[in-house]
Amino acid sequence: MQPLDKKMFVALTGGIGCGKSRTLAEFARCGFQTFDADKLCHEYYTTEAGRAALAARWGGRVCRPDGVPDRTLLAAVVFRAPAELAYLEKLIDPYFLQRLEDLRRQSRVLPVMVEIPLLYEKELTEGFDAVVAVWSDFAVRRGRLAARGWSHLECSRRERLQWPPERKLAAADYGVVNQGNLELLAGQCRMIAAKLLNREN
Repeated sequence: MQPLDKKMFVALTGGIGCGKSRTLAEFARCGFQTFDADKLCHEYYTTEAGRAALAARWGGRVCRPDGVPDRTLLAAVVFRAPAELAYLEKLIDPYFLQRLEDLRRQSRVLPVMVEIPLLYEKELTEGFDAVVAVWSDFAVRRGRLAARGWSHLECSRRERLQWPPERKLAAADYGVVNQGNLELLAGQCRMIAAKLLNREN
């Protein structure tokens, strides 16, 4: 579907393993321009300033042999040490907030949806027209994460850094239940998109 001539700036959030990326893809089919906060942050890692900052802190521990930062290696370092995670967030937060503002301006012309896993934890809801939260039950989430190769310990470590999915669902304007049935997921996204794009600005 082609992007619609409708102003709308929407955040998509949810817990780890809830299927946010798949849900974002469904909203893209509904006419939204879609963006992923993790990928926006990765842009910073590939800038000259970003690469220099990572190298100054961690040297080659977080880079591939060609010197390009590797997200998996970086995650292995920062999610095991709160001080390292805080340092990384201090680096990337200003860049991400600027990119978010760029997208907000873009949404004045076309509908934009941004996937932000830590939307509530980082208090980033201001400026969005609506928030959509994706929810899956514990067993489904853990099954998806296990398929990625995540251990139980790694899942628990990451989950402790976020609001529970139920809390995010309760706080959002709209909720999507994603238990793995793609037809049901697509139907929910179409219904929510129709409501959002028919709202008065």
